[in-house]
Amino acid sequence: MHETVAAVRSGNSRRFGAWCAGFGCAAWTAVLGLWLFNSDPAMRRSAILISLGCVLACATLVLLHQRRMGGRQQFSAVAAEEFATTNTEMDGDGDASPVLPRTIPSRWGQVLRTQCLGLGAFALCTGLLAMAAGTPQRPDLVERIQSAGADFAQVPVGKVIDSQYHDPSRGKSYYVSTAVVRLPDGTTSVPATVSAESHDELRPGDRVSVLYAPAEPRLGAVAGDEHTLGHEVRGDTLPRSSVTILLAVWGFVLCVAIGRPIRALGLRSFSRLGRRDKAVRGTCSGARKDDKAKGLGINTGAGTVHFLLNITEHDLPPAVTGQPLWLSWDARHGSGGRSGSPKTTPAVLVSDAGWVAHGSLKVAHARTLSDSGAPVEKLDPSGSQRPLRLWDPHAQWPRYVGVMTLGCFTVAIACAALLMFDVSGGWRWAVGFTGFLCGGALLAGSYLGDASGNEEGTQAAGGLSSR
Repeated sequence: MHETVAAVRSGNSRRFGAWCAGFGCAAWTAVLGLWLFNSDPAMRRSAILISLGCVLACATLVLLHQRRMGGRQQFSAVAAEEFATTNTEMDGDGDASPVLPRTIPSRWGQVLRTQCLGLGAFALCTGLLAMAAGTPQRPDLVERIQSAGADFAQVPVGKVIDSQYHDPSRGKSYYVSTAVVRLPDGTTSVPATVSAESHDELRPGDRVSVLYAPAEPRLGAVAGDEHTLGHEVRGDTLPRSSVTILLAVWGFVLCVAIGRPIRALGLRSFSRLGRRDKAVRGTCSGARKDDKAKGLGINTGAGTVHFLLNITEHDLPPAVTGQPLWLSWDARHGSGGRSGSPKTTPAVLVSDAGWVAHGSLKVAHARTLSDSGAPVEKLDPSGSQRPLRLWDPHAQWPRYVGVMTLGCFTVAIACAALLMFDVSGGWRWAVGFTGFLCGGALLAGSYLGDASGNEEGTQAAGGLSSR
């Protein structure tokens, strides 16, 4: 009965975590899309605030879920329960070694979660900086000029009130001048005071580019041209060049995030064992570290090897130590011996108790097992099957995510909401940088945990991580 209740609780947390993370990511993606591409300031602000409210609702639902489950649990307890709720049914007699199934639970869910966590935290950090650098609505004068019908024109300078020389340590020097220009108004002209930047000091009679309303020149003018003021006239939050650079950075990071695990472990779901794979019988000797890499020690006939897996001794219940299991790995991946070949190969543990853990082996360790290991196809030509369960405690992140993590997440979203209003100057950058730090704390909390196993951040695990 206890195992049945635990299994139901585990399944509910997995489904809730997947839906909550997916909904939150979709809402934040909508925020970024609206900020970068929507040119209606009023509609943009309303839609972004609604989307941010949906993101915050996810954090609230996580707290309610923890309360419904009896409170927040330690990650080690969730990981141990994952072992306890596995299927203990074996084939044949209890003393017989179960055959190695040909079909096993896929690893792609773990890979996808790992990538989405890192990309989501990166998008949160960079998105907050993009919001701090942009403007949520047009400046008041630009808004009035735009409403009256804006146009750019070259107008003469009537008088220079003040001129200051700027010589930055990096970049070209320039002048910032406060000048009175003459705006055309039919057969006469209307004076307007503007602040203009120029390479040379302005003098009466020079001409500068300004934005003004030909129908109502008495509204005033703003110095600038299509290049510098075009995005404000259109209602964009950022210049198009900045948006292009930001999208290029996101594209590069996306390619790296997708390409790195594929380069390291290959493009395989590892859900079906076949002619590329070998297997060997062994027993679990407990959690261990090898060159600071977490994992499990597996005793085999050829010695003890280190199975790379994001697990510590606090996450491993004593009953698992000594359990018989199958260790299977991709015998071809990374075995070419060429310069730049992958250092690890995908591997999987299939316990006689019914749990399955995806991880990896160092290629050097896999080579030591090549003689004692047997091709999977020869172990069971019939391809028999038995019930299996994927060991994936990180899919139950709503049960163990810490209050500090949810707090950082809430502060970051609150900063994004504040940036939708007219916060200008240094205060705007202060708000954006505060949100950026909170997003960085989320990313760091994905990988850093207390040595005692009290995980305060979400775990960016997936069985493939071999940090």
